[in-house]
Amino acid sequence: MVEKKYRDLLHIEFPTSKMTFNQRASGNHVFYDKHLLEANLPPTSGVLTADKTLLKSLGKVLPDETREALRETDFVNVFGRVVEKGHSGITCLQYLYVWDYQAVPAHEADYEPVFVFIGHDRRYAIYDLVHYCSRRLDLAHPGADGPGLRMVPGWHSFLPDGKMPSASLDKGIEVHPLSDQHLETWWSIPEEAPRLKIHEYVRNPFLLEAPGHFMENPDENARTICCTFLEIESALQEFEDPRVGLVEGMKRAFTKCVGLLALHRLVAYVQLLNEMNNVGLVSMPTPLGAGFNIASIGDKLRDGFVSVTKAGKSFFGGMGSVKDDDAPKKKAGSSVKDSII
Repeated sequence: MVEKKYRDLLHIEFPTSKMTFNQRASGNHVFYDKHLLEANLPPTSGVLTADKTLLKSLGKVLPDETREALRETDFVNVFGRVVEKGHSGITCLQYLYVWDYQAVPAHEADYEPVFVFIGHDRRYAIYDLVHYCSRRLDLAHPGADGPGLRMVPGWHSFLPDGKMPSASLDKGIEVHPLSDQHLETWWSIPEEAPRLKIHEYVRNPFLLEAPGHFMENPDENARTICCTFLEIESALQEFEDPRVGLVEGMKRAFTKCVGLLALHRLVAYVQLLNEMNNVGLVSMPTPLGAGFNIASIGDKLRDGFVSVTKAGKSFFGGMGSVKDDDAPKKKAGSSVKDSII
């Protein structure tokens, strides 16, 4: 049974005259501009309907608890505000996509941030790739075909796609004010899982890095998940076949993000694989447990223990189509891991 104790707080409304926009760093100016925010909404697909679509298409093969959660999940709204950085000419449009539940991992209330930066003839988004891992995607001008973000149903993570025709995009999304009153209400939810956890980068988005993390101090579990998914993304850039890219990325991640001397990170690695299985991106004959035979992970991946589903092939193929300029940047002599772990 899906429990929604804080549904009213997620749907809370405040009189426009009572809204304030003072949650900001010194030197920043914050306000709400409906026209500007809706004109610059990042191209997305799946936000409005993908949860129910996944339930219809793959419901028979998903775990019972995932099916129930998908059935009960409702999209709340997109909330937004505009942050200007002094007289720099750079503006950040902060969008928060809010659902009242998330199926995988299951918890009440889900907030997915996408920050769009405009100015000096540049336009790019820093978005929540998975578990608040931040990634950057260069964007085309509003209304033009180009890169966009595909929402993974059940997970509500955004995966980049280098070629998103306008016909496939979400339409009719309104952007509601993301006021101090909304933020303070969601920051104050007493339970950790449904609480909004992004603070400092809401107040000052110009400090946010990508690759990086939307939370100021992510724990090791979060850093391991980010590192693992970035290794997958990097491998998908190299291999035309998404399954080959996924397997190679998982193998690299096991070496670079877990390692034989830090096996406590294995829990996060296994968690990510199981979550991808539960949302239908990959298929495994049985869920992995933290105590599985570590020495056999390479053989398992090579022998097809993890296979890519039709949906996974589409999502991972889209990630592979992002231009190399948008791929995770590596410093000379370093790996993606160095900026995350």
